[in-house]
Amino acid sequence: MIKLIISDVDGCISPEASLAWDRVLFDQLAQYSRAASADDKASVPLTLCTGRPQPYVEVLMKLLDIRYPAICEAGAVYYTLQDNRSVFAASVSPLMVEGLQKLRHYICSELLPRYTGLVYQFGKEAQLSLFCEDPSCFPELTKEIIDVAETIPGLQIEITPTHFYLNIDLKGVTKGAAIEGLAAEFGFQKENLAGIGDTCGDLSIRDCVSFFACPSNAVPEIKAVANYISPYPDIQGVLDILKHPTLQGQ
Repeated sequence: MIKLIISDVDGCISPEASLAWDRVLFDQLAQYSRAASADDKASVPLTLCTGRPQPYVEVLMKLLDIRYPAICEAGAVYYTLQDNRSVFAASVSPLMVEGLQKLRHYICSELLPRYTGLVYQFGKEAQLSLFCEDPSCFPELTKEIIDVAETIPGLQIEITPTHFYLNIDLKGVTKGAAIEGLAAEFGFQKENLAGIGDTCGDLSIRDCVSFFACPSNAVPEIKAVANYISPYPDIQGVLDILKHPTLQGQ
């Protein structure tokens, strides 16, 4: 029986493009999530697993009345709304964070001036994200960032592109590992968890859940491992996924 649905945000609950959300569709999602949190037996509770930073996630949790911890920064940070507490995942060490800050300095001082349209995403502690409306620069950026990271003691990274973002993660820190920690805390087994994702950064979610679904805008690698592919994009797809027979409550 599914007891918790874990969803990515960008490309799932919202479009990844930097534009206003569909208020009507988001209100439908909020109604679902609030009902589930209020112990509506027909709905399964929802939480978030995203690369977004804690302040962004906090707002969403308040709007959706999410009461389970959310996973931020692609598995590096847990956030609980009830006590307003953020903690690093067990796999994140002070030395790793220090090394990432050095890499951040290089990116902001050396790369941003050279790449027109490249934007650094503020607000993160243990992950770095770069946004560009033209992701054709990502392969070249990835190579240079990896070369610089190899010169920083104690820093090992993995870089994953999405549709418009380049995410720089600490090696071994994944959404999947964070979900395993969350499951252990609440006594959930794999068969109790469902996941929703759309890009390669969500592949580790699939490994930790018994049911995995994606919206129509998901990349081929995600569609290949999904139990269900919605015919609709982003939030419309998520609303469709929530109606799947596997995700119905008692």
